[in-house]
Amino acid sequence: SLSRSAAVTQSGVASQPVCTHGKMKTHDTLIPTRFMSTICFLVATIMVFSTMAENILMALPPNYSESSYRSNSTSFTFALVLTIISIGVNLLGFMLGFSMFMPAVCVLNIVSHTVGCIYTCVFIMQSWHFMTFWYIWVFFAGPVALLELSIIFGTLCLGSVNRV
Repeated sequence: SLSRSAAVTQSGVASQPVCTHGKMKTHDTLIPTRFMSTICFLVATIMVFSTMAENILMALPPNYSESSYRSNSTSFTFALVLTIISIGVNLLGFMLGFSMFMPAVCVLNIVSHTVGCIYTCVFIMQSWHFMTFWYIWVFFAGPVALLELSIIFGTLCLGSVNRV
């Protein structure tokens, strides 16, 4: 709720209420939204570990060998760990302030992580083929982590990339 005060003129008549609270800035919405979308994507990715066996079995024929199961499990675990590392890089760059106040980067992260979280949740609920998770990483976790790494590298090695 906005705090309002009525100003009284010299004649004693109250004027229109004046808003004493300033307008919300873009950063007031983008920063918490980016944090929430990133955390939701991280939690959804961690939840995939509980359905790994079902997703791997979707890729195997009825008479599968233990070696093919292990091979698929290794690939799937690698995709999950790579996604968690990518989200961690995004959180690190965000929390340390490298890209926190870059609106375009924030919007890209919000869209990418929100869509990635939605696909990850559907992946869990529908027990999709484990290879589908590689696509989730390629489209929704990898590119924004690469962008975050380039921002961190640019800031630390080349000077500030956040110049106005």
